[in-house]
Amino acid sequence: MIALAVLVCFSPVSRSAHAQGAEPVPAAALDGPPGDSGLHYVYYEGDFDTVLDLEGQAPAREGTIASFAFPEGIRRDQFGLELFGAVEVPSDGTYTFTTTSDDGSRLYIGTTLVVANDYPHGAQKKEGSVGLKAGRHPIYVAYFEGVVDEVLEVTWKGPGVDEGPIPESALTQYPKVVAFPADGVTTTELEWPDRNARLSVTVDTRDAPDASFLAQAVPDTLREYYPTLLSLLAVEGQELPSEVRFSVRPDVGNPAYASGGRIVLDAGWFAAHPGDLGCIVHEVAHLVQAYRGFEGMPAWLVEGIADYARHQANVGDGWRIPDAFREGTSYTNGYGITAAFLVYLEGRYDPKLVRELHLALKDGTYKPSLFEDLCGKPLDDLWVEYAAAPGTAPHAQ
Repeated sequence: MIALAVLVCFSPVSRSAHAQGAEPVPAAALDGPPGDSGLHYVYYEGDFDTVLDLEGQAPAREGTIASFAFPEGIRRDQFGLELFGAVEVPSDGTYTFTTTSDDGSRLYIGTTLVVANDYPHGAQKKEGSVGLKAGRHPIYVAYFEGVVDEVLEVTWKGPGVDEGPIPESALTQYPKVVAFPADGVTTTELEWPDRNARLSVTVDTRDAPDASFLAQAVPDTLREYYPTLLSLLAVEGQELPSEVRFSVRPDVGNPAYASGGRIVLDAGWFAAHPGDLGCIVHEVAHLVQAYRGFEGMPAWLVEGIADYARHQANVGDGWRIPDAFREGTSYTNGYGITAAFLVYLEGRYDPKLVRELHLALKDGTYKPSLFEDLCGKPLDDLWVEYAAAPGTAPHAQ
C-alpha cells in the first residue's frame, strides 16, 4: 500500500455508485475434460497503479501454483500477479466471490468482472455475485502491490458452499480468457517557454469509456490555466512538478483527489458534469502548493488556497465562490467558503495576504497568529467581521 496525503476536490452532490454484485449473469459451464490441477501464475516486477498496467508487461517469471496465493520467492514490494485457471462449481445458483487485497485486485468469472477491488489502498474486502451453471468456469484474478503490506485473499460462497477459500480440489488449469484494454492512456507534453515551465500530462481513461473526452480536456485546461497557478503559487527556487498522471476511475467517492503526483478523477462525476474543468485546476494547484508535512497543516487553509487559485483562474465553468456569508459556515469549512473569506480579507486588508499565507505554509512557519500580523485582528474576529459585513467576492477579471 502507498500511504500519501490525499487532497480532495469536493462538491456537495448526491451520486450513485456502480452496484457491486449486480444482477447475476447466467453462465454456462465449459465443455471438455478438466486440465491439470492448480492455477497458472504470471509474476511481474514494477511500479503499478492498477492491475490494468499489467497488460503488455514482460513477465519476470511464471509457473503453476495450487491455489490463490503468492508464489514462493517473489519480492514483497512493487510487483504484480495474474492467477488463472478454472473453478468447479458444484451446482446451479448464485455464487458470491470476494477478494481482500492490499493493494488492488480484480476477479473475473469468464470475461465478467465480478469483484472490482483495484487501485492503491490498504487491505479491504470487496465482493460480487454471479449466476453460474454447475461445472467448470474460467476464473482469473489480477493483483498488484505498491509498498508496505501485501495481502491477497480470495473466497467464495454459494449453494451448499460456506464462505471460505476456494479449495484446491476445485481448481484446474485453463487458459487466460481476460484481456485488458491496450489503449486509453495518452500523454501530452505541455510547455510555457516564457515561464521556463514544462509539464508532462498523462490521462488514463481505460476504466472510464464514458469520460474518454478527458484525454483531451485535461491537457487543454492545463495549457490555458497552469500559468495562472504558477503566478499565484510558484516560489523561486522551488522545483515545479514535471509530470502528472490523471487516473479516471469509477466509484471514487469524490469528484477528484490528489495523492502525490497522481490525480484521481471520478468517472461518473465527469461523465455527468463534463464542464467541471475548474476541479482539475484545483487539484493541480495542490501539486504546485507542495507543502511538506501535510499532516501538520491546517487542511481548511490548504483547500481554501486551492479554491482561491481556482477562483482567480476564472475557468468559466459556472463554479463560483460564495458572494456573501452563509449562515452556519466557518472559515474552517475550507474550499469555496475559505476562498471567499480570503478574497474578502485581501480586498479589506492586504492584497498579498494569500501569497504570505502560502509562503508561510511552504517554509513551515505558518501559525494562526499570522492573520493578526497581516490584518491587525485575530482570525476568529476577522471571521465575525466577514459574517457581519461580507461585501461581495466577484470573480477575477
